[in-house]
Amino acid sequence: MLKPILKLIPGSLTIVFAFYGCFHFVAEIFTSFIPLGFLITALIVFGVYALKVPQPPEDALEAIIGKDLVSSENLEDYIVKTIAHRGAGLDAPENSLVAFDMCHTGGCDFVEFDVTLTSDGIPVVFHDSTLERMADSNVIVSKTSYELLKNMDISVKHPLRERFGFTNIPTLDQTVIKLLANGQKMIIDVKDNNAKMVSVILDLYTRYPNLYSNAIVSSFFPNIIYFIRKSDSKIVCSLAFRPHIFANEYFKYPEGKGPRRSTQFWKYYLLKISDFLHSWALPRFTYYLLGISVILLHKDCLSPEVIIQWRTKGVRVMSWTVNSPIEKQHSVRNLKITYLTDTLTGEVSTHSI
Repeated sequence: MLKPILKLIPGSLTIVFAFYGCFHFVAEIFTSFIPLGFLITALIVFGVYALKVPQPPEDALEAIIGKDLVSSENLEDYIVKTIAHRGAGLDAPENSLVAFDMCHTGGCDFVEFDVTLTSDGIPVVFHDSTLERMADSNVIVSKTSYELLKNMDISVKHPLRERFGFTNIPTLDQTVIKLLANGQKMIIDVKDNNAKMVSVILDLYTRYPNLYSNAIVSSFFPNIIYFIRKSDSKIVCSLAFRPHIFANEYFKYPEGKGPRRSTQFWKYYLLKISDFLHSWALPRFTYYLLGISVILLHKDCLSPEVIIQWRTKGVRVMSWTVNSPIEKQHSVRNLKITYLTDTLTGEVSTHSI
């Protein structure tokens, strides 16, 4: 009990110094029997400790993704090195059953896919808010019923569309049944910051208990992960992170920040403050409060130091999205981490010694 509490003290002191004021905090040490700053620090520490969700045991994580590449010296150990991002969306229409089958045939039995809700509350496997990028349609997924969505072809803009023919959006149940039947493991990425998604995931694990040893639930939204794990702490979860996640549409090197999510001055800077607080709290409090087992980090904010810092917290690091053979080799051979990729091209050379 003492060791996890001690980990929270530095971050708690930083909060007190930032909001209470260094001068007043130090002055009270010499003028008060019990400084108010110490009391505030203690309240923060024990508040986080009391609200935290315990991390699943390491063997539960290893059942899904295997041994850590750093700690394993046995070449026969089960180790997941590659995860097909959206079912390797450059090789087949992303987040589709045909893509997941293609991964299985190609020897990649670990896939990541996205989950969102339709207007009639059906959880479907799709990434974007609209079909514009995939099907050249401005249909909004959250405002359209599944009866209409299932008749739309999401392969029409894929460069290899002639190989696949009509491809529709699968439901979450169809996807899970397919992957479990194939013996494939999965990362279920919750795209909606919607409280309904919590009950969707909990119900899914109730109906398919094999998911406890075959799936990781992930999201960019800490609140979604917290309420899922608060209700069922046996579910292995991860948090996805990239710089400027709230204020900007994307971040990538060397371009940097993408377009603003809001053109309103006050709203944009409110989102920037949210980004700052989220980035600061994640390695100090958030990971501990959620009890996450994995952190999915954007490849352009990775460094050996960052990976080591997360490993000392007992959290595995995965990198996304890694597509070139050179980047794949660097991830596995040098950084010793699992990566998510949009294409299975170069996999043989990446993992050959």
